[in-house]
Amino acid sequence: MTLADHRDPRALPDLIRSLETRVDDWRALYGVGGYPQAADRLVPLLADGLHRIDPHRPDAPIPAGLYLSRLAHLKDPIAIPVITDTLTWASRHQSWTVVTSALNALATFGPAAQAAHAQIRPLTNAPDNSVRAAAQASLDALTGDKDTVPAQSTPGHGLGQHPPY
Repeated sequence: MTLADHRDPRALPDLIRSLETRVDDWRALYGVGGYPQAADRLVPLLADGLHRIDPHRPDAPIPAGLYLSRLAHLKDPIAIPVITDTLTWASRHQSWTVVTSALNALATFGPAAQAAHAQIRPLTNAPDNSVRAAAQASLDALTGDKDTVPAQSTPGHGLGQHPPY
C-alpha cells in the first residue's frame, strides 16, 4: 500500500485485487481516492462493499462512511447513483450515521448531484440533528451557493457514531 500512499499507478492493480478479494480491503479503501482515472473500475467495487453493510451494524467490519467518503473522494459523477441508492437504503433503515455520510458525500458533488434533490429534501425534517444539518448542507451544495455550504456537516467521517436503534 506504500505505492498507493504516493498515488503511484503501479499500486492500482493491487488496490483493485484487495477490493475484489476483500483481503486488506479496509486498508485499500484509504488509497482509492488517489485514482480518479480508475473510477469506472473502483466505483462498482465500492458499491459492492456498501451492499454488504449490515443496517444494524453500519460501522462493522468496515464503516459505511468510509466507503461513502472514498466514493466522494473519487469525484466522478458515476458514483452519484451509488451514493443516492445508499442514502435511500439508509433512510429506510433509519441508519442516521450512514444517512449523514451519504449526504456529506453528495454535497461534495455540488450541482452535479441535483438528481438526488428529491431524496434529500425530506431529510431536512429527519428526527436526527446531524441528518437535518447534513441535508441542508447538501441542498445548499446542489444550488452551487459556495457562501452557504459548510465543508462538512459533521467532523470527520462520522465514524464511531451509532444510530439510535
